[in-house]
Amino acid sequence: MTELQSIYQWLENYIHTYYTDDKFIMERILLKEVHSKRVAETMVQLAGQEKLTERQQFLAEVIGMFHDIARFRQVTEYRTFVDAESFDHGTVGAEILAETGVLRKLSTAEQDTVAFAVTIHNKMLVPPASPENELFAKLIRDADKLDIFRILPPIQADHNYAPKLIEQLKIGGVLSYTDVKSVADKRLIRLSWFYDINFDWTLKLLVDEGHLDRQLAALPDNQDTRVIKATVKKYIAQRLKN
Repeated sequence: MTELQSIYQWLENYIHTYYTDDKFIMERILLKEVHSKRVAETMVQLAGQEKLTERQQFLAEVIGMFHDIARFRQVTEYRTFVDAESFDHGTVGAEILAETGVLRKLSTAEQDTVAFAVTIHNKMLVPPASPENELFAKLIRDADKLDIFRILPPIQADHNYAPKLIEQLKIGGVLSYTDVKSVADKRLIRLSWFYDINFDWTLKLLVDEGHLDRQLAALPDNQDTRVIKATVKKYIAQRLKN
């Protein structure tokens, strides 16, 4: 069994400890199990696009596998994936990796990189770090967002948006969940993710798969949203002009 196969087997055994007859929990366990595998596959693809070494591609895959490891404990104990109602799943995920020792065969530097990427994957911004840690944090944030766009259904809500978020999005940039006041605001949060895509490969895929058009089409047609749409389209055009 290869090192990667051994880690995959460990993760599968770990997830299975959370299998339950509780339908609500089990549906979400399976959702995150599939999501983790898909994100790991995307990490390999993205690492290949960025021409990373074979070992770096291995690390990218490991990070994809483990980025949501805390979700299984979270939904089992709190019956939610909302961090504000439970715990920070990125931070706790890194703690679980340390507690279980699953990555003990990796070098200390590699373990640090995995822990950093898992910790930071769900934070608003990537803090200053070593070039290696920053690289992998950006990789997992892209791969995670790509899969979320692919699997999440559209936000079902009215257009009761927080004025603060509207004004911020007219300028462009990532929005904070702390400013969310309604379900509709989450639609704006999701659109703002396009400003937090690190690699052009990911951004082009999101556009080509129609995710940007769907996000923009979900907004009403008024003066504010026309500015928002023009701003994000200009930003993406500049990013992908080459």
